[in-house]
Amino acid sequence: MQFQRIMCGTLVLCGLVSVAAADETDRVFAPLSITEAREQTQSWIAAHHPGDEELTEVVDQLWSVEGDAEWSPAKRFDLVMRSFYVADAGVRELVDACAFGEQITHASDFPVLALPDGDPFFMNNVRYFYARYLAVLTLYDEALSLFEIIDPAQVVDPAGCLFYKAVCQHSLLMQDEGLTTISLLLDNTEDVPLRYRTVAELMQHDLSNLREKTLDEVARQMGDVRRRLALGRAGQKVQRVEERIITTLDEIIEKLEQQQGGGGGGGGGQAQGNQSGSPADESYVGGQKGPGETDERDIGHKDNWGDLPEKAQAAAKNLINRQFPAHYRQAVEEYLRKIAERQAPSGN
Repeated sequence: MQFQRIMCGTLVLCGLVSVAAADETDRVFAPLSITEAREQTQSWIAAHHPGDEELTEVVDQLWSVEGDAEWSPAKRFDLVMRSFYVADAGVRELVDACAFGEQITHASDFPVLALPDGDPFFMNNVRYFYARYLAVLTLYDEALSLFEIIDPAQVVDPAGCLFYKAVCQHSLLMQDEGLTTISLLLDNTEDVPLRYRTVAELMQHDLSNLREKTLDEVARQMGDVRRRLALGRAGQKVQRVEERIITTLDEIIEKLEQQQGGGGGGGGGQAQGNQSGSPADESYVGGQKGPGETDERDIGHKDNWGDLPEKAQAAAKNLINRQFPAHYRQAVEEYLRKIAERQAPSGN
């Protein structure tokens, strides 16, 4: 009798897991239309700034001037973020920090990203803005920590969200997770731009053919180590990846020697002897099997881009300047200054 209850419970649990998996693969992600994006933005402003007719007028003018029905989902996302920029001080702090290369750190440093129970539309789009920015800067670990809590269905541009998440997973050699995300992008997402689809198909082919303990894997791990070192990271996670590279190379050399009928161990005994356990058990770039911590590093002063690669810096600057042109930020600053002056007491 007890055995039957256990079996029934197991079958029910398996059924629930199967349903959950099916639900994920059955989801279809569609970008918000220009009307839907505008209405959700206006609803958020009305809820968080009730009675602020001047702000409502500014945002309405932004959408009436720039809101074209033919705009791509990426441009609709820009309009949403520009609306949040003028309406929310936390968003302005985040965007300005990105624009000037300040505080390239963790999402927790920005209060607007750490709100526990914010409006889903607001929170998911603002988090996507910063996660995409981090991905462009090749800060894949930090970006992925945000992507994991973002619901693409709540984002104006779900194709962009899934694409940049897949880029992070591909760069970190997260084979299973990356293939799942790419499948959602290619098979379950509407209006995927050709450039996203083309790159995603290349990443899919690349991850599908990834094999553990091969020279190809070692080369990719070396590339990831170089990336981390370029970001000023040399902590335990990087060291463990380096140890795994050495261990894998030793195994490959030993296998080749055995195939050729040779002897000797490839000189890896001392390197392995210094390890308390297999590095793969702690942290492995090809699958992220460890706790997922990121290394401490010196990110430079807050008024510059630190030691980030120049190419990544240029890409991030272009991304921010395209989404938030300097003249727009200046116009918002002037608008807020006038509001402050109008509300200040006259002193009489």
